[in-house]
Amino acid sequence: MFTKRILCVGLCNLDIIQLCESYPKEDSDQRSSRSIWQRGGNASNNCTVLALLGAPCELLATFADGEHFQYALDDLRTRNIGIEHCVRHPGCEVPLSTVWLSLETGSRTIVHSNPNLPELTLGDFQRCDLTNYSWIHFEGRRSASVIAEMIKHVKHFNETIDATIIVSVDLEKPRDSNLLLIPNADYVFLGKDFAQHLGYTSSKDAVYGIKQSNPGRYTVICPWGGSDINALDVDGTSYTCSVFPPEKIKDSLGAGDTFCAGCIFKLNQGSAIPEAIQFGSRLAGSKLAELGFDHLKVNIG
Repeated sequence: MFTKRILCVGLCNLDIIQLCESYPKEDSDQRSSRSIWQRGGNASNNCTVLALLGAPCELLATFADGEHFQYALDDLRTRNIGIEHCVRHPGCEVPLSTVWLSLETGSRTIVHSNPNLPELTLGDFQRCDLTNYSWIHFEGRRSASVIAEMIKHVKHFNETIDATIIVSVDLEKPRDSNLLLIPNADYVFLGKDFAQHLGYTSSKDAVYGIKQSNPGRYTVICPWGGSDINALDVDGTSYTCSVFPPEKIKDSLGAGDTFCAGCIFKLNQGSAIPEAIQFGSRLAGSKLAELGFDHLKVNIG
């Protein structure tokens, strides 16, 4: 039986993670507790979590051809994440994130480098056969105007053949261009950093404010770090959910991506919004408790 995939569109990079007892002081020389290589990027992390949950999924991203990127390719293949439509760019450097995880506070500090890897084009996206997908999730990136055209392409496809592909967008980075992605989306994941950039001071204010300033028939979901999660659906019905942090936070890298993936997983199965956001919240809480993502399969299973 053919099962349609969830397609995640965005970045795939390498994360080099240093576990530190405390955040390093400037101009210091100290030893970390442990260093880890990990495949990263929002859309890439979304796929990791979806695959662990058992959902057929695919990543659409641009790839560098450097030898170090082979680590990411091997990991994607090991997890059975589809990459057949990804675009390789010869001679480009691998996008790299250097991450300091503080064991003292649970914080993660990221310095990202992406000097010359091109963003996806509309043509890259149009080479995907949309009949293969039930849900397409877009990571908000600097190329927002191009991503908006990709979303319009999905809408046109849905209208042309009476299809029902669901579109979600992840608006995390504090860029005004993210607002271009709201029209034609079915679900908007509104990140705390972007919401604060827009002037909101709570998740409840953010979901009502974004709906008022950008009216449309979409559901907006806004997690607010360690505080709470609020959502507002297409009919204006509001929902709220608690967060479920562990006693000690060991790894907050990718917790937001985990929440998004958990919600998408449940919504794609037909779950109602309250069930989906609670599942996503509990999954993100589990992610915070251990390093990486692999323990999620054990906890959920």
